[in-house]
Amino acid sequence: MKRLLLCCLLATTLTACSSTNNQQAVSTGNNAINKPTTSLSGASNSSAAQAVLNQKIDANMAAAPGFIPFAPSDSTLDLVGKGQILRQISSIQAMKKITLRGYCYRGSSNKAKSMAQARAAEVRDFLIASGVPAKRIIIRINTDKKQHGVQIASK
Repeated sequence: MKRLLLCCLLATTLTACSSTNNQQAVSTGNNAINKPTTSLSGASNSSAAQAVLNQKIDANMAAAPGFIPFAPSDSTLDLVGKGQILRQISSIQAMKKITLRGYCYRGSSNKAKSMAQARAAEVRDFLIASGVPAKRIIIRINTDKKQHGVQIASK
């Protein structure tokens, strides 16, 4: 009986927390990678959200530092991908030639080539905005591997 009451109380509390006015729900912040671009309920960038972001970046860096993963149906570079790039930007800037290989498995999208190209272009644009000269960047695509992302490599 106590557990049932506790569960009901918890559910009510969570429901009350999630029902905010949509106009107040999202406020934009600055675009620094260490500060999320959106925060809920007008709150400033929380350290908890930053910790989650850093954990995701750490996990990607541990798995494959040069591979920037994308959602299977998305070509937008998210905060985790930007953070992963920024953590290694000095070594990327030191590369003489940079090959960006965009991946999108053709079995998962009928527009795999254009998706792979768009992903590589998204990373290229972010690298250029971060100070990497455009003339040093080469874009390639691959639709054969079951991967969704962009591989950054020195050529």
